[in-house]
Amino acid sequence: MSRAVRSRVAVTVAAAVLTSAALTTATEATAEAAKPAAVVSLGDSYISGEAGRWRGNALENSGDKWGTDLATQCDTSGCTTDPQRVYGDTHTSANMCHRSTSAEILSAAIADVTAINLACSGATTLDVRNGDAARNQPNQVELLRATVREYQVNLVVLSVGGNDLGFGDIIGDCVKGYLSPSAYKCAPKWDPVITEKLEQFRADVGATIKAIKDVLNAAQGAGTYQFVLQSYPSPLPVAADFRIAEDGPRWAEGGCPVWNTDADWARKQLVPTIAGQLKRVAANRAVRFLDLRASFDGREVCAKRSRQATSANSHANPLPGTVAEWVRWVVTGYSSQGDRQESMHPNHYGQRALGTCLRLMHQKATGDFSCHNTPDAGPARMTLTAIATSRDT
Repeated sequence: MSRAVRSRVAVTVAAAVLTSAALTTATEATAEAAKPAAVVSLGDSYISGEAGRWRGNALENSGDKWGTDLATQCDTSGCTTDPQRVYGDTHTSANMCHRSTSAEILSAAIADVTAINLACSGATTLDVRNGDAARNQPNQVELLRATVREYQVNLVVLSVGGNDLGFGDIIGDCVKGYLSPSAYKCAPKWDPVITEKLEQFRADVGATIKAIKDVLNAAQGAGTYQFVLQSYPSPLPVAADFRIAEDGPRWAEGGCPVWNTDADWARKQLVPTIAGQLKRVAANRAVRFLDLRASFDGREVCAKRSRQATSANSHANPLPGTVAEWVRWVVTGYSSQGDRQESMHPNHYGQRALGTCLRLMHQKATGDFSCHNTPDAGPARMTLTAIATSRDT
C-alpha cells in the first residue's frame, strides 16, 4: 500500500472515529435532554405538608368536623376517617413525614413539570443531609440523588432550620406557660437560647444548601436550576390582633393558648429573626430567598379577620379559604382531632397559599421576594414584593 493510500485510510478511520464519538455525545445529550422536568421540595414539616388534612379549625369532634377534616368521608351510612387519604403512606408508624396532597410543591401547580416532595416532618438540617433511621428520618440528599437520575430538576425549594432551633419546643413551652398555675412567660427563657444558637444555625443551613447544590451541579450542571430557600410564616398574630382576649377561652375554644407578651415576642422577634438569618445564608450561598413571615397575616390561629367553623355556620361548611384560619390550632385534646404534631402548621389553605407564593417566585426566575396575602381573599390571591439582597462579607 502506497504512502498516499495509507494516508487516505488513516484520515478515513480518524473521521469515522470522530463521527462515532460525536454521535455518542449527541446521543447522550439527547438522552439527558429527554429527562422529564421536575420541581423538588426538601426540608421539614412546614414544606412536607404537615396539617394539610385540615380546611380550617372547628370545635367539633364528630363526623367530618363541620367540613374541616379532609381525612373523613361521610355518606348516608356514616363517616370513616383515614389520614392516609391525605398523607398516603407517609402516615404510618414507620413513616410520619406527613407529605400531604396539598403540600406546597404540589399546590404550586407549576406547569409541565413533575412535583416531587422529599421533605419530612421533624427534619433538622442534619437529617436532610444524613437522615436518622432511629427517628424515621430519610436522607433527603440521597433521595435527591436518586431523583436527578430520572429527572431534570428545574427548581429546588428548601425549608429548614426551625427544628434546629427547637421551634416546636418553644411553642409547647409557651402553651405550657399559659396553662400553668404559675402563669410563666416563655419569651424570657427562649430568647437568649435562640440567640446563642444562631451562628451554628447559619452554618448548618449553609452546609445543607451546599450538599443539595453539590448533587444538582454534579448531575446536571450549575445554572440549570433555580434554588429557593424560604423562611417560615408566623402561626400567631400580634396580641392586638387576637379575636379572643388573653383571659378568654384561648385554650378551650380558640386553640391558641399563649400570653400576649409571648405572642408579640414570637411574631415581632422570633419569626423575623429566623427570616433574617435565612436571608443572610441565602445571600452567602448564592441562592434565592422567599420571605414568608407575613404571608398569613390575618389568617393565623385566633386572628380577628378569620373564624372557625361552628354549628351556627355549619350549613356553609367547609368554610372557604377567604374566612377560615390558615394554621392548624394547638390540638385541644380531642382524640379524633388529628395528630399533635400537626399543631401550629400551615393547614390545607395555608399550604395552598404557600404554593401560590412558590409559583409566583418561580415565574420571577431571579431575585428575592416576600409573599403576602390579599385581605378577604383566598389562597390563590397571594402577591410578591421584591426585597433587597445583601451579601454578608
